[in-house]
Amino acid sequence: MRRSPRSRSWEGPGPIGSRCHTCRTAGRNSGRTGWGRASATSPSGRTARSSWRTRRRTRVRRGIRRSGRGGVGSWAGFPIVTTDGHAIGTMCVIDANPRQWQPQELETLATLARAVSNEINLRISLSTAQSALETANRALSVLQDLARSLQESLLPPVLRPVPGMDASARYLAATGDVEVVGDFYDLFNARGPWWTAVMGDVCGKGLEAAKVTALARYTLRADAGDRLSPAEVLDRLNTAMRAQRAPRFLTAVQATFRTTPAGAAGRLCLAGHPPALIRRADGRVQQTGRPGTLLGVMPTVRLTDVRFRLVPGDLLFLYTDGACEARPDPSKPLPHRPIFDEEALAEALADTRGMDAADTNAHIAEVLAGHHGGWASDDTALLSLRVPPRS
Repeated sequence: MRRSPRSRSWEGPGPIGSRCHTCRTAGRNSGRTGWGRASATSPSGRTARSSWRTRRRTRVRRGIRRSGRGGVGSWAGFPIVTTDGHAIGTMCVIDANPRQWQPQELETLATLARAVSNEINLRISLSTAQSALETANRALSVLQDLARSLQESLLPPVLRPVPGMDASARYLAATGDVEVVGDFYDLFNARGPWWTAVMGDVCGKGLEAAKVTALARYTLRADAGDRLSPAEVLDRLNTAMRAQRAPRFLTAVQATFRTTPAGAAGRLCLAGHPPALIRRADGRVQQTGRPGTLLGVMPTVRLTDVRFRLVPGDLLFLYTDGACEARPDPSKPLPHRPIFDEEALAEALADTRGMDAADTNAHIAEVLAGHHGGWASDDTALLSLRVPPRS
């Protein structure tokens, strides 16, 4: 504080942006920020000084009665502000006696105010980030539910039973995938005693892949009853995809078959798809199908039908490339393992000797999970058709 001898006044410097009171008179009567001044001069000299002291004692007593303690002789404060400059509070210090705030004291107070502002802003940012994360997690959960529902709508909820055969399908989703993918399968009666099993894999993910999947499924169902040759049906699908300007290509395998007194017989065609596998009753595994052109790209495709026969105990196994390209999670320090290729898949299928269609798919799914350690890089569809052994 600084007392002026000429005017008999109390003066106190206040920081910029703050309010500094030297006493009750200087603060409340002058209402000034920065330097406060209360003048006590008068022509009568001593009488003015006595009157000023009387008024000051009266105001101090009033301050004591209001606060229950000593009055406020001086105070200084700095605003607590948000990152966008809005004041949300003040960091204040109060002294019961009038005094002059030293520059070091004001600097310390300013530093404390900045520290409090930073802490409050940090907590506000943290709360905002947590709220945003919770909102994002809820949105992700909804998106996953929608993708799962759409994916399920592109697959048959249950397989229609084939008289005299054991059939089972299984779909294995990729780890953490929230988009619709293009793996699909179907099993339906083509006409009369003839049945059709189809497995396909559309390139890409999302709504574009979903549209091509729907186009492929319903085109195959519509044409399979008119033509019993899988190659002709897949050729017509290629034409339909190009006519509809399908945004994605696909690979597929189709088998058209019927049951016979000896088991089952039919024809199978590959369109850019991995070969089908036949597990014989004695556990031997054979590849079947001739490589063909994928669909939706070229106006002319090369597709070939291959005949096959199944006897009691034999099983026809169709799959997408997720079953022959499984790999461990590259982000984890696991021992190096090669890709689970077609040879490894054939060995796993041979180990299912004597199993029915459902148990065969379950065993393959378990082997794949053991190889990639719970991290599936791609979706996988499995379809098994088995002629039950004769009792």
